[in-house]
Amino acid sequence: MRRRDLLVGGGMALAVALVPFIPGINSYYISVIVRALTFIMLGQAWNVIAGLGGQLSLGHGVFFGVAAYAVAFLFNGFGISPWLGLWVAMALSALLALLIGLATFRSRGVYFALATVAISLGFEKVARFLTAYTGGDAGLAVNFRGTAPWAMQFRGPAPFLWMDLVVVVGFYLFTRWLLRSRLGLRLQAVRDDEDAAAASGVDVFATKMVGFAISAAMTGLAGVLHVQFYLAIDPGTAFGLFQAIQIQLPALIGGLGTAAGPILGGAIAILLSEATNWWATVSKLQGADTLVYGVVLLGVVLFAPAGVMGFLRRKRATPR
Repeated sequence: MRRRDLLVGGGMALAVALVPFIPGINSYYISVIVRALTFIMLGQAWNVIAGLGGQLSLGHGVFFGVAAYAVAFLFNGFGISPWLGLWVAMALSALLALLIGLATFRSRGVYFALATVAISLGFEKVARFLTAYTGGDAGLAVNFRGTAPWAMQFRGPAPFLWMDLVVVVGFYLFTRWLLRSRLGLRLQAVRDDEDAAAASGVDVFATKMVGFAISAAMTGLAGVLHVQFYLAIDPGTAFGLFQAIQIQLPALIGGLGTAAGPILGGAIAILLSEATNWWATVSKLQGADTLVYGVVLLGVVLFAPAGVMGFLRRKRATPR
């Protein structure tokens, strides 16, 4: 099963990598795929702490935004290449996660979730206020250098498709390894029952902190690739509540605690978003795309609460 899954996944990744070479595929379609891959990356990162660790962070946009602003600021202010700046941004996201974890991990359940929401909204207000560093409401634009690979700037979107695809595959393999590793088993034990895990000798607080830092670093990498693709970032995109909700959707739709769930959920969500947006534009019904999108997501939650992967597993395990 593992070999078959890897072969199928490898074939799908190769097919995505070859999309830019298909005749008739223009920059718009490639950009949609890049957006989907970024969406999937964010879901994979959130899945580490929420799916494996059971900690429902609703403020993960903090790490996305901090990393995006950091790499843009380092490039604009000091000329540091994003290839180097991304490591600083990921480390900064992980460090911020440790600080947030120290302040919030004593709380459980809804109290932890509310604390992360408050922190995220606080960062949004600060970003709007510090106009000298963040550009305020207008956002921060990355200095454009034209075709400059050293600055992670390219003539078309295809290089970002390949970079994002490499990261998605890397996150997938990492999640598969994590599910079977000692750290992954500890995270799952904490998720299932914190008291039982502690009684079994698991350091619950340290396990949460490590998982949170890893998830934050992964989210930070997605933020770096996002800002380099769009060459701009603003407080709403970085720290807004909508962004925080979007980060959760791939794992929730595809299946929490699975390696393939965020990939499947992210692909479904983006295809659904693009399809409903196109339909609303053609039919000239403003806001209809959001309504249909929400109804379909509600259907997934009601009829597949364990995600698409959980639904498929349940169907596979049900006798005829």
